Amino acid sequence: MKNLLAAIVMLAIFLTSSVALAAYEENIEEGVDLRTIKTMAVARPNFYKMEDAEPTIDELTKMLFASGRDYSTHEVISYEDIAASIRRDTGIDIYSIDPVEAEKIYNKYIGKYADTYMISTVANNSGRPWLFFYVYNAADSKLLYTYSVQSNTIGKNAKDYRKAADDFYKQFDQTSEKNLSKEDKANARAKREAKAQKRKIKKVTYKTGQSKADLVKKK
Repeated sequence: MKNLLAAIVMLAIFLTSSVALAAYEENIEEGVDLRTIKTMAVARPNFYKMEDAEPTIDELTKMLFASGRDYSTHEVISYEDIAASIRRDTGIDIYSIDPVEAEKIYNKYIGKYADTYMISTVANNSGRPWLFFYVYNAADSKLLYTYSVQSNTIGKNAKDYRKAADDFYKQFDQTSEKNLSKEDKANARAKREAKAQKRKIKKVTYKTGQSKADLVKKK
């Protein structure tokens, strides 16, 4: 037993070191073809707030969706939308029941609304947080893909958690597109460029209070 624990500790140290160097680790389960994925729903993350600068679990859940909306070329569906669909179709409000039971209900019905769902786990009980992103098949809850990141540049705060989520979606798309046809790659690139343009417009609007189009008209 002691040898097993020692091996686990050594593995954790090795993975932490390699992640710090490589910035992330990812794994695709054997036999999984990520090209077939079109939609990804955001599930409730496994997270307990430890520091004042960290988001609440509700804020993190919304942040994970906002990140996918802004960066992913897949269709990302919010937890709120899934909860509304479940309430509409079953009468069950997963916001009003025990979190463990809510997770069971979510997993039971998610296959009606998405191809996959993503659960983020934030291990924040040590000096540096370690973020994991697990993508599951919505039909049978089998694990398809894992992305994890821990580095000296990621602290326990909302800004860094959002950046880690952005990087997850970017990497997931990049990995998913490796074996796409030229046409599908071009379509994905066009989606990325369109989202990049939207982010630029939002940034200008946020800083000036005016849309980019309005600023151009004034010139």
